[in-house]
Amino acid sequence: MKQPDRRIARTRRQLRDALVALILEQGYESVTVQAITDRADLSRATFYLHFKDKEDLMLASLREMFDDLRRRYSPPQKGESPLRPEMPMRTIPFQHALEYRDLYRVTLLSEQGTAAILRGIRLYLADAMRERIEAVATGPLSVPVDGLANYLAGGMLALISWWLDSGTPQTPEEMAALFQQMTLPTMTALLGHPPR
Repeated sequence: MKQPDRRIARTRRQLRDALVALILEQGYESVTVQAITDRADLSRATFYLHFKDKEDLMLASLREMFDDLRRRYSPPQKGESPLRPEMPMRTIPFQHALEYRDLYRVTLLSEQGTAAILRGIRLYLADAMRERIEAVATGPLSVPVDGLANYLAGGMLALISWWLDSGTPQTPEEMAALFQQMTLPTMTALLGHPPR
């Protein structure tokens, strides 16, 4: 039973890697399913067993990437600040961006990304942030939770995009500290408690 699962995972990874490499070379709009299968050395029939088109492949790759990101976080405790300075978890998004650098680059940098994909990433991150905000809030917020979650997700994506575009001169820890410095006053005011 596990052998077919490994083959499926390997095939999907080959297709994802081929898509990312082609996007970096020629831009998202120019990539075709035929080019993806040629690069992956797989048949078009194999591609269509897994995905309906290149957008489906791209979104599945992003879901897999962000599912991995969410698995790295431990569940927040009620009343816990999500931005405590000593928490090693604050570096996770930036470490993740380094590990998935090429996939982040093709989706976040304007020349390669598309509006639909960028919106999908932001909504996906906002959903994860909303879960954390709801778990750590000690009472009602003075702003809509969805608005705050989207604000934080948008800021995080903009910062990661800038960082990748500039060649990642800062460490993930430095980037986490920068994001915290920019968002801590807002989060403290809205959550009703300072970092612990």
